[in-house]
Formats: sequence, C-alpha cells, structure tokens
Amino acid sequence: MDFGVLILSIMLFFSIIGENNNAAAAIIMLLLIKLMNLEIINQFVSKNGMNLGIIVLTMGALSPLAMSKVSIDDFLNAAKSVEGVITVIAGIIVAILASIGLNAMKVDTNGVVGVLLGTVIGVSFFKGAPVGPMIALGITTILLRIFRL
Repeated sequence: MDFGVLILSIMLFFSIIGENNNAAAAIIMLLLIKLMNLEIINQFVSKNGMNLGIIVLTMGALSPLAMSKVSIDDFLNAAKSVEGVITVIAGIIVAILASIGLNAMKVDTNGVVGVLLGTVIGVSFFKGAPVGPMIALGITTILLRIFRL
C-alpha cells in the first residue's frame, strides 16, 4: 500500500473517531483523488490549496462586514476596551505567525511533517481546528531562531 494512502487512512480514522467532519471530508477527497489517479487535481491542490483555503477562510471571517452586521461602533468599541485591544494584538500576532509558518512550509519538510502530525492529533482528540499548521510552524520557526537550532 502507498505510504500516503496509509497515513491518510489513519488520519481519516482518527478524524472520524474525533468527530471532525471537516478534516474527514478533506481526507476523503484527497483519498478519492489519489485512488482515482487524478494526479493533475492533486498537483493543483498541492500547489494552490493553501492559498485557496486562506481566501475562503478570510471570506468567512469578513462576511459579517459584507452583510452589514458590523458597525463603526463595533470597531470603536474594540479599540476602547482592554478585551478589544488584547483581541486586536492577538490577531496581529497570529497573522504574523501564520505568515512565518506559511513561508516555512515551503522549505522545511521536516517541520511540516511534525506539525501535520500534531495537527491531526489536535484535531482528532482535542477538537482543534486544522488551520493551526501555519501558526504552529511559525511558532516553531521563531523558537528555533531564538535558540539557534
């Protein structure tokens, strides 16, 4: 059996056990692409999947603006309260970490494998969200730079 199919099957099992339907759906689609030998689709997903995913996530996060569900007062209140300022700072930090992680994913295959394994465990057993790999790799990259490893 192909190693990738084996790992994806194990990940599918844990995603189902962990009741993570989003991860399970993504894995099933990848398995179908692989098993149906649709290599051109797999190459497209491999090359463009992260960017397309980020676009869709960003659209989901910004959709309340497009639907006029957020007012200027909401923005002003976020700037006035301690909770709002902390939230803005956390958003900035996460965006920076995700950017660092996204860049690291392009060059560090060892880091990617470890982060993917951690993400599967986090998603399957701790109800985590599968958007963490970029942030986790960003944290890893910064820690490695700090400790010069």
